[in-house]
Amino acid sequence: MKLKLFGILALFAVLAFALAGCGGNGTTTGTGNFEEEVGSQRAIRLGFEGGLCQAAIPIAHLMGFFAEEGLQTEIVVTGDLVNSRDSLVAGHIDTVAGMLAGWFVPVTQGIDIRFTQGLHTGCASAFVLADSGIARLESGQQIAVSGAIGGAFHNIALRFAYREGLAPGDFTFRDFPAAEAVIALQDGVVQVAVIPDQVGQRFVDEGILHRIRSLDDADFVSDNCCVLGMTGAFIDANPETAARITRAVYRASRWIDESDANKTQSVEVLIENGYVSAAVDVAYVVGLMNNWRWGIPHDLTEATLEISIVEYQAMGVINPNLDPEVIKAQVWHPFEVSYDGVTQWTSANNDFDIAQLAVLPGVEFDYIRLICCSEVNSFETNQDTDNICATTDCVLVDNCPVSVCSQF
Repeated sequence: MKLKLFGILALFAVLAFALAGCGGNGTTTGTGNFEEEVGSQRAIRLGFEGGLCQAAIPIAHLMGFFAEEGLQTEIVVTGDLVNSRDSLVAGHIDTVAGMLAGWFVPVTQGIDIRFTQGLHTGCASAFVLADSGIARLESGQQIAVSGAIGGAFHNIALRFAYREGLAPGDFTFRDFPAAEAVIALQDGVVQVAVIPDQVGQRFVDEGILHRIRSLDDADFVSDNCCVLGMTGAFIDANPETAARITRAVYRASRWIDESDANKTQSVEVLIENGYVSAAVDVAYVVGLMNNWRWGIPHDLTEATLEISIVEYQAMGVINPNLDPEVIKAQVWHPFEVSYDGVTQWTSANNDFDIAQLAVLPGVEFDYIRLICCSEVNSFETNQDTDNICATTDCVLVDNCPVSVCSQF
C-alpha cells in the first residue's frame, strides 16, 4: 500500500512544555483571590451556539460541575461560531468554545482570546457525492466550505490540502451553509464540501455522501479541534475564576468520554433542557460523539498549536513573519486540570493517543506509521495490530523527550 503523506516533520523537536519533560508555558492553577473576583460576585455567562462541539459547556452547567467549583452559571445562546467569538471579545459572555482553526487568524490580528484547554478531536470532514468517483483532493476542484471564507472550515480544508501537497491557489472555495453545501454538491456547483460531521454524517449513512478526508484520519486523529476560550483581560483579572471554569469544563469533557451511557445521558439532558431539539435521534448523536475523543490532555493541544501554526504560516493563512513561539504564548494559557483525582496534564496520564503523522514533503513510504511516544509509554496511531510501536523502537527527536517511531 503506497501512501504519500505530506506535512512537516512533527515540530516535536521544538515542543516546549514541561508536561512531557521540556520547559515551556507550563500549567497554572489559578492564583487569584476568588473572593475579589467576578466568579464570587455574579453568574458566569457561558456562551453556547448550539453545536455538538460545545456540549461539554452546557453539560458542566446542567450536571453541577460548575456548582462544585463554587460558580453560579447561566447559558447564553450566541448563535453561530462567529457571533460566539464576537460576543466573547465584546464581554457579553465570559467563556465559550470555539474551533481552533477559526480563532487562530483573528488572534494573530489582535483579537484578545486565549485557549485554556482543548475540548475534543474530530468534528469536520471533506465530503463528496458517493457516486462521484472522487477519491481525493485534487487541483482545480471547487470546494464548498461552511462558515465563511477564512473561517474554521475553510482553514480546515486548507490543512487537508496541505497534507496532500497542494496549495490554497489550487482550488476555488465557495461559502455555503453546511446543509446548502450538500445541495451544491448534488447540483454540481462544487465537487467537495468541507462541513461539520454533525451535518455530513447523516448523508453518509443514507449513502449520499462519502468522506475523502477527515479530522478522524490517522494524520489528524489526535489533533485538537475545539478549545475553551476566554479573553486575556478576563483571565488576568480573574485567574482563579478562569481556572475553576476550565476545571469544570474539563471534567464534563472527560465524563462524556467515559462511556456510551454518559454520552446518552448528555444528549437526553440537553434535550430535556431545550438545548437540543427533541426531534433529534439520540443514537445518531451518540454515534457522532463516539467518533471524537473528549477531554484532551494539554500536551496534545499544544502539539496541535505548534503544527497548525507552521502549516498555516506555510500557506499564508497566518503571517509567516510572526514568531511561532510568540503566537503560541499569545493564545495558550492552560490551567491545571484533573479527573477522578488524577492530574491530566499529559497524554501519559490517561489512555489518550499522543500521535501526529507528519513527514517531510515528498517522502514516499510503502506503509508507514509515525507515532509519538513518551519516554515511558508508547501510543499507537491506530488500534490495528499489524504495526505495533514498541517503546524500544522509538528514537528521541533532538533533546526533547518526545519520540517519533516508524514501522514499515
